[in-house]
Parts: sequence; structure tokens; C-alpha cells
Amino acid sequence: MAATDTSAVAMGFTLILLGKYPKIQDKVHEELNEIFGNSDRPVESEDLNKLTYLERVIKESLRLYPPVPFVIRKIEKEIKLPTGSCLPAGSGAVLSIWGVHRNPRCWGADAEHFDPDRFLPERFKLVTNGSYIPFSGGPRNCLGYQYALMSIKTALSNILRKYKVLGEPEPSPIPHIRVKLEIMMKAVDGFNVTLQKRE
Repeated sequence: MAATDTSAVAMGFTLILLGKYPKIQDKVHEELNEIFGNSDRPVESEDLNKLTYLERVIKESLRLYPPVPFVIRKIEKEIKLPTGSCLPAGSGAVLSIWGVHRNPRCWGADAEHFDPDRFLPERFKLVTNGSYIPFSGGPRNCLGYQYALMSIKTALSNILRKYKVLGEPEPSPIPHIRVKLEIMMKAVDGFNVTLQKRE
């Protein structure tokens, strides 16, 4: 379930965000046109490395709306935190991926903004290891993370080549999407999006 549902959730949030930010969607479509032109050929593996802007959009969507917003870990041995507090051995810890991804100390004053360009190589500098963990981190990191990114890019590029996502434009750089927590975090509306066939 995790392999398919997390990817589906990531695609759902990305499509909603593209509907809210038409200028960003236009840039994605320009990139797709540069690579595919008017052809309807299938996506090939070498195309995926060229989809750099689409990848930044996906990564920013994963930052703001991680499919799994928290993880639980068992504390194997006592850990003393920089604050002076201790996490006792044998206890459990809930780590908020949602909170880390929106923390201004990690991402700056605009941490709540939808800005795919924050993943440009010259801008993407993690303040601390573990401040970007959309599929967890460390030894329990999702083994399929790279495959998930490839499959999300492939699916979205196929959709966005043929369809435009219509949505209510967001007047603010801070997206407002109501979410709920089931097994994973999902949009309250069930990811309802409107697609318009491109000419």
C-alpha cells in the first residue's frame, strides 16, 4: 500500500498546487514542450533527467504536503537533547515531518510558501541533516524513494502534456489546502481536480 498510495497522494497534492498556481503550471508545460514537442511518444528514462523544473515542483509539493506527515521511532538508548532534556531509553518519539518541513529555522521566513525554485542547486542547502525527509530518513528511509520520484514524474508528465489543471488561483504564495490524516495525510476533498484537454 505504501508504495502506491504515497505516490498517488504526492501526485494529488502536486496537481492541486498546479491548479492553484497557473504560472508555475505554465513553466512545467514549457519544459514538457521543450522535451516532447507535439509528439505523443512515451516518456523514456533519459527524459526524466531533463524534467528538472517538474522535479522541483514535486519536491516542493512533498515538502509542504508529505504523504506521511510523521513517523514514530523507538529510543534505543538515552539521548540528551541540546535543550538539556533527555529522551529515555525504551520510550517512543513522534517525529513531525510536517513540522520540520515548515520550520523557518530550516527553510527561512518563507517556509510556508510554495516555491519550487528553493530546490535549485544553488539555493538548496539544508541547514541540518534531516530537514527534508518526505519519505522518512536514516536507516528506516523509504527504499523506493528514487523509484517513487521517477514514477511520479512519469505519470505527471503524461497527464500535463495532454491536460491543463484548472483550479481557483491562490492569491497568496501560501497554499491553503484542507488536509486530514487517515493512514496518510490526504486532501479533505479527496483530490478532486478539473482537467481540460489541451489543443
